[in-house]
Amino acid sequence: MTQEEQHPERAHLIRERNQRLVLRLIFRLGSLSQSKAVQCTGLKAPTVFRIFSSLEQRGLIEAVPVPDAYASKHRRKGRQPVYYRIRANAAYVVGVDFWARSAAAIIQDFAGNLIAERTVCFASPPSAEGALELIANLIRDMLAESAIESDKLVGIGVGAPGSVRATTGVVQYYARIPGMTEFPLAQRLRKRFSVPVVVTNNASIVALAEHRYGQAYGVSSLFLFLVRAGVGGAFIQNGKLVSDRSRTAFEVGHLSVDPAGPACSCGNRGCLELYLNEDTVCSALSHIGSCTGIEDAERILSENRRGADAALAPILEASTHAVRDIRRLLAPEAVVIVTRSKCLSERLAKDASVDFMRNDQRFGPPEAKIIASEYNPTLACKAACDLIYEEYFAHGYEFRNSGMTAE
Repeated sequence: MTQEEQHPERAHLIRERNQRLVLRLIFRLGSLSQSKAVQCTGLKAPTVFRIFSSLEQRGLIEAVPVPDAYASKHRRKGRQPVYYRIRANAAYVVGVDFWARSAAAIIQDFAGNLIAERTVCFASPPSAEGALELIANLIRDMLAESAIESDKLVGIGVGAPGSVRATTGVVQYYARIPGMTEFPLAQRLRKRFSVPVVVTNNASIVALAEHRYGQAYGVSSLFLFLVRAGVGGAFIQNGKLVSDRSRTAFEVGHLSVDPAGPACSCGNRGCLELYLNEDTVCSALSHIGSCTGIEDAERILSENRRGADAALAPILEASTHAVRDIRRLLAPEAVVIVTRSKCLSERLAKDASVDFMRNDQRFGPPEAKIIASEYNPTLACKAACDLIYEEYFAHGYEFRNSGMTAE
């Protein structure tokens, strides 16, 4: 009796793990031949052949022409290797990012191509139940317009505001949306769409987006400040989000930058987000011109209005203080400051960079940099989609029916 006959369950798990390994490689590389898969995985050629045959039969991969790079490098007679890629319409993934004032969502196919995207602004912060319905309707509308069948939806990745328990997809607390306390967001969305839902803090997905697709691409470690109604933070080390097992967000908005400052609801005084938030920026700039929203702030700053720097001085001082503390504490290769205004991000990063050059070079790597970036909802949602791809490849073909984000 063979080992497979003696231990059929273990053999099944090994086969599935090997299939996920190969499928993940094809997904990451874009295309892959069987001979290259043997080299990359160390699996035997007959095993790789069976895996490719199974994946093709399941409709997950398809043969493609030999890549030009390979053809030009290997000009020889004889049989050319067959390359395979992910079959784009085999499955679809939804990514969502939302907060008190807006929600964005995209659909990607299984090859990572953008199929649909939408953004909706809220006239006023919705309730937790209202936010859930708005997000669900956003997803339903996109699926209907894209004519995507429900059984082809693999999962939904969500960047949510506030404190999020990532292991369960529960938003523990977000003051700016009424009722968003111990709110089981993943469970509620899963019931509506019958697919796994992965939820993490939106500062975390913005950090992933900057690291994988944005201006911090390729850095070994980064700390991100996300400035909207408050300030969120996230830390990436060696390409992975730093987590305390259940939460990935850093409550950097409640970092005290002035112990003698105003009292914060968290119990501290002089917290960063009391000084640095969109409303405070607009209030400061309203002394220069009409500034009722972040779009007006961008206009005023882009026009280099006289007095703008003086108006923002307390805000710039607070943010510089926070960047300095984070750099000394964590020594990231890059600090990324993300706001919904390109010019505001640049002003904040410029002052922090000057402070670093003047006072702080002995802390952290000498090539460290401070990067300004404008919030990009599509990239944030793309990173939310990545949450689903990663879980899918980690947990196999039964991911759709798995107990991820259990109550």
